[in-house]
Amino acid sequence: MWQTVQILKYIRMKTMRQYASILLIGVLLISLVGCSDDEEELEYELYGRTWVGDIGMTSHDGFPLYSEFHFNPDGFGEEYQYYRGGDFYDRFTFRWYRENPYNNNLVLDYGNFGISYMDDVHVGRNIMTGIFYIDEYAPGFPFTLEMW
Repeated sequence: MWQTVQILKYIRMKTMRQYASILLIGVLLISLVGCSDDEEELEYELYGRTWVGDIGMTSHDGFPLYSEFHFNPDGFGEEYQYYRGGDFYDRFTFRWYRENPYNNNLVLDYGNFGISYMDDVHVGRNIMTGIFYIDEYAPGFPFTLEMW
């Protein structure tokens, strides 16, 4: 009887170790899958391309503008603004970076012209979407930019 109890304890312990091993392997697989290259993918989609659309900007005299963004891999970029008819309005340079590695928020630092934000940026099928904030106090403007 004593041997039977010992054998049952051994089998139960061995089964528990197997369950623990399976659980550990599962956790490792999930953590590896969770460590995607979203940051690199978003950045890869941004730079080397021209993104054009309406981010809610107007000229000093109140006319609506559309913007053309160029994101460079060195963390700098340019924004060209045009009137609806295509006439040039202004040009700005900015330094861009991710707000943090856990979201798709971009910070556009225009130097003396202030800091703007593109929050919840998603890129797919040659379209970039998100919410543009001219500064931290302004209401957000949902935008859609097309890749040219």
